[in-house]
Amino acid sequence: MPLTVEDLLAMPGLGLSAVAGRGGLHRSIRWAHTSELADPSRWLSGGELLLTTGLGLKTSPSSQRAYLKRLVEAGLAGLGFGLGFGFDAVPAPILRAADRADFPVLEVPYPVPFIAITEAVSSALNKERMRELEMSEAVHDRLARLVGAGSGPADVLEEVVALAPGWSYLFDLKGGVVASAAAPGLAPPSPQVVWKQLPPGLVDGTGASTSSSVGPAGSLLAHPVDSGKRHEGIAVFGKAGRIEVSDRVVVRHAVTLLGLLLAARRAVSEVERRVTGDLLAEAAEGHVTGPQLLRRLELAGFSPGAPVSIVVMDLSRCDVADPELATSMLDEALDARSERSRAALVATRPVGLVVGAEPESIAAAALTALKASEPSLERARIAVGEPVELRDLRRSYIGATLALRAAPPSVALVTPRDLGAYSLLMANQPKPVLQSFVNSILGSILERDQQRDSDLLVSVRAFVEAGGRWEEGAQILGIHRHTLRYRINQAQELMERDLFSSEDRMEIWLACKALDLLAESK
Repeated sequence: MPLTVEDLLAMPGLGLSAVAGRGGLHRSIRWAHTSELADPSRWLSGGELLLTTGLGLKTSPSSQRAYLKRLVEAGLAGLGFGLGFGFDAVPAPILRAADRADFPVLEVPYPVPFIAITEAVSSALNKERMRELEMSEAVHDRLARLVGAGSGPADVLEEVVALAPGWSYLFDLKGGVVASAAAPGLAPPSPQVVWKQLPPGLVDGTGASTSSSVGPAGSLLAHPVDSGKRHEGIAVFGKAGRIEVSDRVVVRHAVTLLGLLLAARRAVSEVERRVTGDLLAEAAEGHVTGPQLLRRLELAGFSPGAPVSIVVMDLSRCDVADPELATSMLDEALDARSERSRAALVATRPVGLVVGAEPESIAAAALTALKASEPSLERARIAVGEPVELRDLRRSYIGATLALRAAPPSVALVTPRDLGAYSLLMANQPKPVLQSFVNSILGSILERDQQRDSDLLVSVRAFVEAGGRWEEGAQILGIHRHTLRYRINQAQELMERDLFSSEDRMEIWLACKALDLLAESK
């Protein structure tokens, strides 16, 4: 417990007595200091017991009141007034001003030297520091045993309220409750109320390192929980009465331990995410399929019975230098809304796997959050694949990828309803049939492109997409319309089809879509 003015009065041998400001006897004494200056406040830092014989106070009553006011404003613990060196009693103006401010004034008898008071204060403070060190070591040992026992944050908070009866919450940086505990019979305030009381600077790490407050419901002490330079969460301790030094010691040690536990938890989670993300990338690319995919996803914690959907983020219209960072942001945005999620970088596209009955609403909320948090993602698009079983994960990925191609660039949230002709091809045709269809229509120009690098296929696609208009088709390719006309004439001869016939053009368009589907399905 800190040394108070009341404790000093109770010390035998000093003979001190309180003559004013008795309402402030609970004030803590940080040190004892002697000064005869009329204004010693500039050399004081607060919490001191000032000792004086009043040699600089043989002035007017107004000057004596001003002297006491300066001591109060400097945050001193109290005033010890030595009698017999010019004053037989403390001046009345000082006593009246001290009573109004509940500022303790002590009479020091003439035989009592100031050094005796200074030594008494110093000895008491040293004993208190020694008690704090012993208590700190005991608390540290007790909490450290939790680490060896494999305990988690909830166990730490249970130990906190056992050592310092009260209640405690551990919040993540979004206000979610990671763990909580309360002493028996104590009903803590709701976590939402506690979170709203915290200053923003404490939450985002830009403000004070601690926050304490006293209100009608009691006292509250909040500490950021850090590991290294990383801000992990906020630990809050509260109790009905005043928070004592012993409470602060317990909370301080608990915060250190919580930082280590959260850092370890984050490291495990990040490894798990990387491993599952790599598996997601392999599955989306078709490298892991069938029973092996199902078994590995189940080991990663995905239930075989829950529907899963692939979410693909299109960054082609964004100025994003690091797709890995966008992948991490997609993972976080989905994780906050899905029952379970993982994200990976497939080629240069962030791809997420989500579990939930409403994948479109999950993706929509994630896209809104991404655009709000990162300006460079303002033009990002997200495509949601159809919900499938784990073994059909690649089908959902292919559907989301093709839907991005089929949907207009202005559509930010792309769904299976945007698949268009791809939907018909995916639903009704096995791969050998699609391949045969493509070969029968596009085979000749594909072979010519392979032999001569002639760009006939891309020219045909551009011409078809432009609706058979030369200028628009040439603009898509960035070539002269006469060059496009020459290529189209070549393609028509090789395919033996008329690109100005709506029927032939429709078949060629479907063959191009089937080719896309085959390319994604490899």
